Amino acid sequence: MIFYSDKNVYEAAKDRIRWIFDEFSGKKIVVSISGGKDSTVLLYLVKEIMDERGIEKIPVLFLDQEVEAPQVVDYIRQTMNLPWVEPYWIQSEFQEWNASAGEWFNVWGKGEKWCRPKEPTGTYTDCAYKVTKMFNDVLDSVAEYHFGSDHVRLGGVRTQESPIRRLGLTKGECYKDITWGKKVPCGLVLYPIWDWLLNDVWYYIFSNRIPYCKLYNYYFTMKPLQKCRVSSFIHENSIQGLKEIKQVAPQFYEAALRRVKNVNTTVQSYESLWQYASTLPPYFQSWTEYVEYLADNLVTDPEKARIIKQGFNSSVKNWAKKFGKFTEGIEYAERQLGLCCVQSIISEDFELTKMQNESYRISIYYNKNHGRIKKANQETV
Repeated sequence: MIFYSDKNVYEAAKDRIRWIFDEFSGKKIVVSISGGKDSTVLLYLVKEIMDERGIEKIPVLFLDQEVEAPQVVDYIRQTMNLPWVEPYWIQSEFQEWNASAGEWFNVWGKGEKWCRPKEPTGTYTDCAYKVTKMFNDVLDSVAEYHFGSDHVRLGGVRTQESPIRRLGLTKGECYKDITWGKKVPCGLVLYPIWDWLLNDVWYYIFSNRIPYCKLYNYYFTMKPLQKCRVSSFIHENSIQGLKEIKQVAPQFYEAALRRVKNVNTTVQSYESLWQYASTLPPYFQSWTEYVEYLADNLVTDPEKARIIKQGFNSSVKNWAKKFGKFTEGIEYAERQLGLCCVQSIISEDFELTKMQNESYRISIYYNKNHGRIKKANQETV
């Protein structure tokens, strides 16, 4: 269900940020940025409210994943030198998943030859954080270390980015009657632009002449607007950008080849493998058989193969039980979940985020066909 307001998303976001400054006036309020368009919009919206209230500086947090495109680094450098920014540019060692190799990657690993040098003026390097594995957990640990155990962090997450984000930011309160955020061990993370659409984001940037990461300019000529993303290129949701970055920043790409295992293999094989993730090959009788075959033969870690197969089979059984005698729905669910599992295997997405998003879409299909489902089950009783 959609509820309409007499405010546009721009005014609504500014009202949320005003409320945050009022509600948490006694706490540290921090803006977390990634170098991407969404956190850029958030940062400059916060600046508008700072100007209204005479606030001179705001802490800005960037957790550097090392394998960042040079255009991202340039943008972060420009942002961190703004006079109203209190910079926290974190370049400390931690581990995140290398989707190109299916193993952990030591970001800023000690004694290793990095993709690029650390910033010469970097203050926040080699700090003793409690958690040093998985980006989101490390980010929480970093924030707690620098801002205490009860701070408020603002991020640029939007519901349009994925069904899971939509569900997470519209269902369940995180603070009083607020749903657009989450509780974390070190405080609260809020997303004031959660309801902005992609066009809203770019309209705000262009109409206000706001500086943004120029990597987007190259991507605009190569792919649809909604596919233009800037992030570390070892993550399972970002490895698709390796092919373009090879053209855009060849020197960086060469450095990434030397630093990150299997990058070149990923670039060469990703598109050729992806064609097999769009249809069920004729020599497999079902999506279940295909998923289990790929999990057993492409996933090197038996435990991860087990997670893939168990997650798929469990979801298929749950939807089959829900659809009952409505065979069209059962076939639809198995096909969509099978597609997602195959894509997850190819992109090393062992957290099954694609399948979680697809389950949300299947629930939409279920609701739209509720009458037909009910009729099919009544007729077979």
